[in-house]
Amino acid sequence: MTTVLDPLLLPDQVELSDADRVSAAGKIDHVARLGRISPSGAIARRELLGQVRTRGELREVFAGLDDAVPPRGLTNALRVATAVWLVACVVQFVVWTSLAFFGHFDWPWWLWSDLGLGMVVGILWWTHESYHRRRTVAVTR
Repeated sequence: MTTVLDPLLLPDQVELSDADRVSAAGKIDHVARLGRISPSGAIARRELLGQVRTRGELREVFAGLDDAVPPRGLTNALRVATAVWLVACVVQFVVWTSLAFFGHFDWPWWLWSDLGLGMVVGILWWTHESYHRRRTVAVTR
């Protein structure tokens, strides 16, 4: 179960996939073509990319480049929202089953809040994940 929740609770500790590396290399090439880094800087960042193992370490590779990795605020929001969602799910389910045990079985009312919070977590995850899938960075002047 931990591996399922790692991208939500520990997004910076997720191991880089081949797709992540290809996307990161594409971003390096893109900013080099835009002239935001020098060719030697691009080579140095590609070498560093070969050494990093987690998504959090990509922050070192893209230091000084906006929009290449998810902002820390987004990462923290994802972690906090996921933790709140999981706690709310467990607490409400325990209360519901306790009530059912004592004869107050009712429809699963807790689903409404859990689904709503789950949608918030899903949107945050999708936004966070989109930074790792793009092969370009936004052009800022």
